[in-house]
Amino acid sequence: MRQGFRLLMKKGTSLFLLLLLFALAGNARAQTPSLEGNGGWIGAKGPVPPPDLSGKVVLFDFWDYTCINCIRTFPHLNHLYRKYRSRGLVIVAIHSPEFSFAAIPDRVEKAIRLYHLGFPVLLDKDQRLWNRFHNHYWPADYLYDKNGRLVYHAFGEGGYDLLEGQVRQTLHLGAAPLTSRDQPDFPEDLTPELYAGTDRGHLGNPSGYHPEGWATYKGHPIPPSLITLHGPWRTEPDHITSLSPLPGRTTSLTVLYHGRGVNAVLKRAGGPPSLPVLVYLDGKPLPKAYFGKDAHRLSTTTAGILLREARMYSLIAGQPYGLHRLDLVFPSPDTALYTLTFNP
Repeated sequence: MRQGFRLLMKKGTSLFLLLLLFALAGNARAQTPSLEGNGGWIGAKGPVPPPDLSGKVVLFDFWDYTCINCIRTFPHLNHLYRKYRSRGLVIVAIHSPEFSFAAIPDRVEKAIRLYHLGFPVLLDKDQRLWNRFHNHYWPADYLYDKNGRLVYHAFGEGGYDLLEGQVRQTLHLGAAPLTSRDQPDFPEDLTPELYAGTDRGHLGNPSGYHPEGWATYKGHPIPPSLITLHGPWRTEPDHITSLSPLPGRTTSLTVLYHGRGVNAVLKRAGGPPSLPVLVYLDGKPLPKAYFGKDAHRLSTTTAGILLREARMYSLIAGQPYGLHRLDLVFPSPDTALYTLTFNP
C-alpha cells in the first residue's frame, strides 16, 4: 500500500503555487478513474446510495479523519457544496485511512457527524482509489468536468478562492469576487508533524527506539521538535503505547515545539472505556484559557483529556505563538499515540 504525506504550507508558499494543471490529451489520468472496488458509500447515519455523477462536475477530495490538514479544509468544502450543488457540482470525499484503525466505517460515520460533512463520502479502506488516482497527499483535490476530464488538481491547505474560481469556470459561471478565505501562511519555524512510530518517527532520546520494541526510556536533555519519552513504552511501526509506570514514576513524553496549539492522534489499546491523558504546558497544568476542544479539568490540580475513541484530539489552542514545552502524562497503560501536530 502506497504511503502519502500530509502537506503543511510554509511562509511565502501559498498552496495555489503548488497547483498542478495537466495537459489532458493522451494522459490516462485525465479521465475520471473507475470507482469500482470501493468500500461503499457512507453518510452520518450509515450506508447511503451512490450519487449520480453522470453529466456532473465532480470534485474528488482525498481525506482522513485523523488529519488536521484535512479537518481545516472542511468548512471550505461545505461552503462550495452548499453554494454550487444546485448548479451541478458534486463533491465526493474519498476517505483513505492513514492508520488501520481509521478504516472502520463506524469511526468514519462519527467523523462525518462531528465535522458536519454534507457531501457524499466514499470509503477507500485499502487505498485502491488512492492508487488509481495516483494520489500522494492528504488532503488532495481532483476536479473533473461534466465529460469526465481532469481540469484541476491541488493538494494541501489554502488556495480556496482559486478552487472556487476553477469550480465556477468548469460550471460555466461568471467569475466570483475574491473573499479572502485562503489559509494564512504557516510560520517558517512551525514544528512539523511528529510521527510516533518507528517507521517515520525519530525520538529525542539519545538511545533512540529500543530494538526489542519495549524499554524504560530516559530523556535528558530535551531536543526541540522531537518526541522525548520518559518511563516504560512499547514501540510499533506506526505508534507507541504507554506501559504501566514504575512505582513512584510516571510514563510520559515531552516535546519542545513552536506553535499556537497541539493536536494528538490517540487510541485506546486496551484497558477501561476511558483513559486520562494529563496535559502540561510550559511546566504547569494546562490553563483553561488554552484548552483545546477536547481538553477539560480532570481534577482540581490537573487538566487533560479522556481518551474514549480513536481519533485526533485537540489538546491546546489559542496560546501565543512561540517556543513552548508540552508534557503528556499517561497514568494508565494501553494508550497509543500515533502523531502530534501543531497549529500555526
